[in-house]
Amino acid sequence: MLEVTPVMTIDGPSGAGKGTVSRIVAKRLGWHYLDSGALYRAVGVAASWANLDISDPAALVRCTFDTAVSFVENPSGARRVLVNGADTPTELRLETTGAVASAIAAFPEVRSALKERQRAFRQPPGLVADGRDMGTVIFTDAAYKVFLTASAEERAERRYNQLKDKGVSVTLDGLLREILARDARDAQRTVAPLRPAEDAVLIDTTGQNIEQVVERVLALVHP
Repeated sequence: MLEVTPVMTIDGPSGAGKGTVSRIVAKRLGWHYLDSGALYRAVGVAASWANLDISDPAALVRCTFDTAVSFVENPSGARRVLVNGADTPTELRLETTGAVASAIAAFPEVRSALKERQRAFRQPPGLVADGRDMGTVIFTDAAYKVFLTASAEERAERRYNQLKDKGVSVTLDGLLREILARDARDAQRTVAPLRPAEDAVLIDTTGQNIEQVVERVLALVHP
């Protein structure tokens, strides 16, 4: 019988902690890691560079296929995302880039174009995939599914501190408005809306530190 490579999906809204938790969990398990949001953000950055109309799905699909995205790990363990060979450490994580990524992700043609690229990350010994539809669309057969959430206020504060540490000028009120708007957009889109998979374990990270959440997630694999 063919052995299937195990997958853990960690979905949730922006600022719930899924990226940080996923990276730590993948490292501790010795599995590969997929940041699906980075793929959408990379397409958004490439579309901005090309001055594309983000309401034109045909142009966005062409951009999706034409955009080369690679993940490179520094000796220190820091992870960089290269878009068409260019390093975009700040631009890729801006809230405006996230808003563009959310907007283009609403097009089924774009989601379809990225589907197989995401599934290709499933390689032995295992994969931890974080995003918004990893457990509901991309890896429906995942052995472990997690949905992380937190209050909008706490998520905004987390993003504020992250961006401030990177020297990005933002306001807490502005971030909260953007997060609420993105939550609504992601939840209301007709294709792959943001929601927990029926068999996902829900974890509210409000008031919890990263290590507490990581331990709860790892316990799913090693009870």
